[in-house]
Amino acid sequence: MKKVAFINILLPQYRTDFFHLLKEVLLKYDIELEVIYGKSNDVNALKNDEVDIEWARYIPNKTFKIGKTELIFQPCLKDMKDKDLVIIENANKLLINYYLIAVRKFSKYKLAYWGHGRNLQEDQNSWRNKFKYLFLDKCDWWFGYTNTTKNILTSRNFPLNRITVVQNTIDTRGIRKYYSEITESETAELRNELDIYNGTVALYCGGMYPEKNFDFILRTCYLVKQEIPDFHMIFIGSGIEAAKIIKASESNAWIHYVGSKFGKDRIKYFKISHIQLMPYYVGLGLVDSFALETPLITTSNPFHGPEIDYLENGINGFMTKDNINDYSSKVIDVLKNKSYLDLVKGCKLSAERITLEVMVENFKDGVLLCLNTLKK
Repeated sequence: MKKVAFINILLPQYRTDFFHLLKEVLLKYDIELEVIYGKSNDVNALKNDEVDIEWARYIPNKTFKIGKTELIFQPCLKDMKDKDLVIIENANKLLINYYLIAVRKFSKYKLAYWGHGRNLQEDQNSWRNKFKYLFLDKCDWWFGYTNTTKNILTSRNFPLNRITVVQNTIDTRGIRKYYSEITESETAELRNELDIYNGTVALYCGGMYPEKNFDFILRTCYLVKQEIPDFHMIFIGSGIEAAKIIKASESNAWIHYVGSKFGKDRIKYFKISHIQLMPYYVGLGLVDSFALETPLITTSNPFHGPEIDYLENGINGFMTKDNINDYSSKVIDVLKNKSYLDLVKGCKLSAERITLEVMVENFKDGVLLCLNTLKK
């Protein structure tokens, strides 16, 4: 039996279905998957979205600081000796990566990267990205999130035939099942709880950190409220910027902060919302919008995650210019004219195409190709 190790700095809740299904699928090909993970001890821990998997191995991270730079070591080297493939996140701060790169030519395992190809939340020529580029080809295989990753890699001369585009996503079918099971009485109860009743509703769902630009989102909300008196805004999530949202909700009854929510408890808020506001750093939240029939409106800033590839402007969401006037005008127009109803059709089609099952199948194909076509 072949053995594959997937090393993760942490294990977010949205990845659990992926690892469960990938383990199940690989077993059919006589491949054993071991997931090794650590946990956050920084601001990421404030998101409250990390979980444990019973069959996975939790090994605490060791963190070091050099000035403002954080370095992380995952002490699992002894577990790599019997592995045929080791998959690691392409991140500068992970010290284990450099060791695995250094000894890979003399080891049994093949080494694969998993990630974006560069830090998409920074300028492509930042010093961190330039450092990252030095190691892009120090592996046997690449599992890229979307075509954006593939394009980054091929532009740096990484061989196309050693790249698997996995189409990164979440369990859209499971989410859609939850969504369809929410009853009218449940939504009525939630509206009553929030004092929304028949109001026009938007929401934000995700981590609350500065890069998401909550000042921009709140300014948009105030402009929308001036034009649409029955407008309500729901914020779901947690993080260091949550205090800003809590303060706004305390002085505005139409702004609702509900904290972190998971599973069906989270989905019911989408059921009563018409659109999702996420002007910056869009990632898997876009897939949420597809599965939960709540079109997302964002801006054309260059720092989105690779999942922005899935946005078809005017079909399953909207992308405006990166300024408050264009963005708020589009939000007002979509809500006033109920054009979100047309976008919902595009969301449903996208949710049927971008599924966890497809992602797992793509990942499995990449594992098989790597193991069977590359000889040590």
